[in-house]
Amino acid sequence: MKLVRVTAALRDVCSAFAHCFLPQSCALCRKLIPSAESICSSCAASIRPSSSVFCPLCRYEAEGDPGETPCRVHVQVKAKTALRPEGPVLALIHGLKYSGRRELAPLLAEYVVSAGIVDRDLERCDVMCPVPLFPTRERERGFNQSTDIAERIESVSGVPLVRDLLVRVRPTGEQAKLPAEVRRRNLIGSFAVKKPRLAARKSILLVDDVITTGSTVAACLEALALAEVGEVLVVAVAG
Repeated sequence: MKLVRVTAALRDVCSAFAHCFLPQSCALCRKLIPSAESICSSCAASIRPSSSVFCPLCRYEAEGDPGETPCRVHVQVKAKTALRPEGPVLALIHGLKYSGRRELAPLLAEYVVSAGIVDRDLERCDVMCPVPLFPTRERERGFNQSTDIAERIESVSGVPLVRDLLVRVRPTGEQAKLPAEVRRRNLIGSFAVKKPRLAARKSILLVDDVITTGSTVAACLEALALAEVGEVLVVAVAG
């Protein structure tokens, strides 16, 4: 267990050193770029904004004013995404999650911030929390990508980040390639609110990297509802 943590820490240190002091290649096309950058200007131009607002439970999209609640059934929740879940964006997210390229987290978070998708709701948000990983998965990976993204959003928004407000209480295995219905069944009851006093009757900003079928977010919302939270705004880089 300790070896896994030490290995992850060394990987992070080496990655940070290389990113700051060595010539960098674009995370998408491998073209050499300044060390302070993560992707080249050509690849940046290929990334398309989304700025969609929808219900994370039924995927009903808002019409007209994006500040409105998109769904008349699930009136306490809405989701916003910054980018379209296309090749370049998914490659960046996968580079962060599966290749340990943590320098990509600020870049991805910056898309969320610069898109302005949370601006109108921030004054109503009391607490921010990331979608959690199961502890063994987080130790293996060395980090939670949603936490890394949330930390950047916190630094800009001022909404306090509580990293362990929501926890994953059982492992569910890799979900990415499973059908939506199988994902939904696997994730039922897999999350819990660790700090209910901080969550009760509060407006929650829930941060994730990508929303695909919405099964993970739905399971998180189920746990938050049991803690009697107020409104929930789900923010993701892509979806």
